[in-house]
Amino acid sequence: MKNVENASELTIMHHLSSFVENDLDAVISDYTDESILITPDSIYMGPAEIRAFFVGLMVHFPKGQSSFELDKIVAKDEMVYIVWHAKTPSVTVPLASDTFVLRGGKIHQQTFIGEFEYTDQQSSKRA
Repeated sequence: MKNVENASELTIMHHLSSFVENDLDAVISDYTDESILITPDSIYMGPAEIRAFFVGLMVHFPKGQSSFELDKIVAKDEMVYIVWHAKTPSVTVPLASDTFVLRGGKIHQQTFIGEFEYTDQQSSKRA
């Protein structure tokens, strides 16, 4: 399929910009009923469960008060790998990574790992 890498990268860039803008509906629009998100703490299946994950995460990334930096993006066919870091009023994320598998321009499978250092806690925590 021609330009799959570009299309996949565009989908993920839409996903990331929607997250930074705190546009929860736009973030969830990147998933389907068959989508799966795997984190160290849980497996989220379908838009409703994935929405619950992002509701809990977005509270720490207020629009206009958060610095989100994409350090690396690698797209190969329908797989996209990203590395990023962020700083917000409530959390510092020195290192985080996601891997996405796309189908039909939507996120079919995703893994996420991040080291979160909350301002109200002394110890680091993986999310």
